Formats: sequence, structure tokens, C-alpha cells
Amino acid sequence: MKKRSVKGFTTIVLLVMIIGLAYFTYLNNTVNNRQEISERTETEKLLNYDFENDYPKTVRETVKLHCRYLKSAYNNAFTEEELFIVNQNTRQLFDEELLQNNAEDKQLQGLKDEIQLYDDSKQKFASYSLAEASQVKYNTENGKEYAKIKVTIGINTGSGVLSEDEEYILRKDKDGRWKILGWQIMNKSTTEKEGDAE
Repeated sequence: MKKRSVKGFTTIVLLVMIIGLAYFTYLNNTVNNRQEISERTETEKLLNYDFENDYPKTVRETVKLHCRYLKSAYNNAFTEEELFIVNQNTRQLFDEELLQNNAEDKQLQGLKDEIQLYDDSKQKFASYSLAEASQVKYNTENGKEYAKIKVTIGINTGSGVLSEDEEYILRKDKDGRWKILGWQIMNKSTTEKEGDAE
């Protein structure tokens, strides 16, 4: 009688372990699939962005979209063929003056070179944060509207996160769309924290 109950107990324990393991595997695969779908969805959104009907309405939205492209590109979300589309799409956000000073083929090569630099130095574009709408600085010169906005970029270096402040300058075009005229690094500083970026 005791042997049967021990065998029965052992069988039940094994079944519970197998069911638990199967459930854990299922949950793990579900989380991984959701993450892949989320990343793929962001990539697909950027590749198929409709600039004609959904151009960003504000300074912040314009710069945020540019940062989304850069973050995905620098983190190798695109194939080499897709980078051609990404380059064309980011140029949709640029002011005519910036476009004239940056030939499309040279800009694409510059993007590839920067991505390679990130790869070689094992860096990841970890995060970006934009100044609040109330902190955007506006001015008018010669009848043209301009805006400046600060963006903080977080770059994961493996040993910490490098924080880089950049200032974007935008100009409103004849259709009332904010276009990027340029951007420059304001300062760099290393922080102790790691892993708190998105």
C-alpha cells in the first residue's frame, strides 16, 4: 500500500513539474513574441510613415519623430535596404536649406558610418527626452518663424550611460510645418546609472 502511494505521489509531483515547466515556457515565449512584435511594429511605422497626411503638428512632435528614427537606426532595427527609406523619410523633416547643404547620398553614407561607429564602440542609443512644450523658445526673424528645443540623449556605453544634450533649431515652412534646420551638441556628461533608459 505504501509503495503505491509513494508512486502516485511521485507521479503527481512529476506531472505538476511538467505542467509548470510548460506554462513557464509558454509565458516566456509570449513575452518574447510581444517584444518582437512591438519592435517590428515601431520599425514598420517608421518605414511606412505618412508624411503627407500625418506630418507632425508641433516642434516637439517633429523632433520626437526624428529621434525615433535615429534611435531605431543606431540600434540596428533596419536592414541596409531599409536604411535608404529611413534616410529619405528623415529628409522629409528637414528644412530646404538643410537639404541643400546635405546631399542625399552623403547623408545616407554618414548615417551608415555613425551606425558602424556605435557598433564598433558597443554603444546603444538608450533613450531620448525632449524639453516640455513650455520650454520651446520661439522667435521671428525676417518674417520667418524659428524655434529651439533641447533634447537629452542617453547612450548606453556598457559601463554607464552617457548623457548628451542637443539643441534642435527648426523653421516653419510656407505650409506651416516645422522643419529641422539643424542641431548641435550642447554638452556631454557621464552618469553613474545604467539600465534606466527605455
